[in-house]
Amino acid sequence: MTSTSPSAFLLSTVLHGTAILVALLLSFVTSQKERTPTKILELVAGEGDNYGAKEAPALGREGGIKLNLPATPIPTPVAPERAPVVPVPPPPVPPSVAPASKSTQPADQSIPNFKKKIQYDIVRGDAKAKLQLRREREAEAKRLADEKKRMTKEEFDRAQKNKTATKVASAKVPAIDGEGIAKGVVGGSVNNTVGGAGGKALQSDNDDVLAAYYSMFKLRLREKFEPPPGLSDSLKVTIEVRSNADGALTSARVTRTSGSREFDRAVLDAIGRVRMPSRPKDRPSESIEFVFTMRERDEG
Repeated sequence: MTSTSPSAFLLSTVLHGTAILVALLLSFVTSQKERTPTKILELVAGEGDNYGAKEAPALGREGGIKLNLPATPIPTPVAPERAPVVPVPPPPVPPSVAPASKSTQPADQSIPNFKKKIQYDIVRGDAKAKLQLRREREAEAKRLADEKKRMTKEEFDRAQKNKTATKVASAKVPAIDGEGIAKGVVGGSVNNTVGGAGGKALQSDNDDVLAAYYSMFKLRLREKFEPPPGLSDSLKVTIEVRSNADGALTSARVTRTSGSREFDRAVLDAIGRVRMPSRPKDRPSESIEFVFTMRERDEG
């Protein structure tokens, strides 16, 4: 069989096609592996390392009393009472000034009576002085009465204000009064007395404890990661790290670089700052490989 025979040509075509198919299959498997990062599961809210929690812990006091707290009543404004009116006594009637009695005897029209005129001027001046003094005393008494009335109203308004403030303060409900833990969240469950997992959900239906453990690792890695400035959001690096039974992360290394030494170094440094709790009891130590991208820091 020569190299130009149809059989040789067919065999060569089959061999080349098989090689190309194998190459395409390997490329597809590799790309699929890179495209499948560790799945981020929904973790419950609240501080702690309780990655297996199904419910977020309630905010409260450990061992507190379970209370059905009523709704806070809206304080009803109290209409201020009118200040008592202090009656002002009517001014006394001034005594009438008796006019000088006229003499029954006929006066001598030719000679003026200076004595009577002097006496009349004295009586009239005295009456004017008394009237002026009385008016001044009445004005002073009125001023004192008005001042007393004003002070009484001010004291009354101040007392009513204090009374209303006391009612509002007594209606307030303490922020932490029920059973729960100090690091819980509002709306959590009192059945969880251990703590949360640092997530955002109040409940989780995840039964895969190991997957939740890896989800917590990825969440804490994103929190510790400090991206170098001026780098592309599309950078991604493949990391392998040893996850020990006690939670320690060791032997972290780059298995596929992102092309940026700064980015790779920043991810490794972030892994060194991550602190994890012990792994699930039935899960021994193992090495894990995952892909970390720059954009992943802003997700979740």
